[in-house]
Amino acid sequence: MKLGRIFLFVCLLPALPMTIYAQGPDQRPIPSLPEEEIEGTPAYIALSHIEVADSLLEPNVLIFCGQQVNLDPSDRKRKLRKELASLSRYSQSLQQKAAYFFPLVEPILEEHQIPDDFKYLMVIESGMNPEARSPVGALGLWQFMKETAKEYGLRVERKIDERLDVEKSTHAACRYLRTAYDKFHDWVAVAQSYNIGQARIRTELKEQKVEEAIDLQLVEETNRYIYRLLAIKILFTHPENFGITAVPDYYKKIRRR
Repeated sequence: MKLGRIFLFVCLLPALPMTIYAQGPDQRPIPSLPEEEIEGTPAYIALSHIEVADSLLEPNVLIFCGQQVNLDPSDRKRKLRKELASLSRYSQSLQQKAAYFFPLVEPILEEHQIPDDFKYLMVIESGMNPEARSPVGALGLWQFMKETAKEYGLRVERKIDERLDVEKSTHAACRYLRTAYDKFHDWVAVAQSYNIGQARIRTELKEQKVEEAIDLQLVEETNRYIYRLLAIKILFTHPENFGITAVPDYYKKIRRR
């Protein structure tokens, strides 16, 4: 089977709902999952996986980009469980796409000395659909807005849009992430800035004076963003806890030919 056919198949795998596609800053808030799940709904069914996964949250400390994220405050664990419930329904198709895209982006992250965990940011931004387009005009795997893409070295013209180029857009995303880290020295704040902008995060950190960036009170989409990112990491690093079967590795083999 030719590479082009495989790539098309990967792109046609079920997409994630728009609730985890890239959003512009101050987008209309997305409704939260209900506090009490109604029996028979998708969210209720997804929680059966969470009962199995609860043991993963027992240490009350997650590691993101080498930083500890303390789950002791009860609201943090509750928010994380809600995102796990929401995303676990799509984990099998995401694993299939990741078998193709992760090996492409991992060496680029390493080249720029960006923590490997940021490959999961690509998952929540676009669902690993290289042609994903948000309602506000963000495009590609990393969901760059036009002006931001240009700022970080991508060509965005009428006939050429490098936001659609997997490797070039990943290099640009790494440049963004490195710039943000040089400002905040906190990978959680860096991740939040990718959703709402570096200037906004800098302002909120100064005005709210929170001890940890995860506690910033922002628009609902950004408040959920970091928990969505942590949830995706849990799904990918502990797939067996969510009943995810082995993913065929022929995507990697075909790409190397």
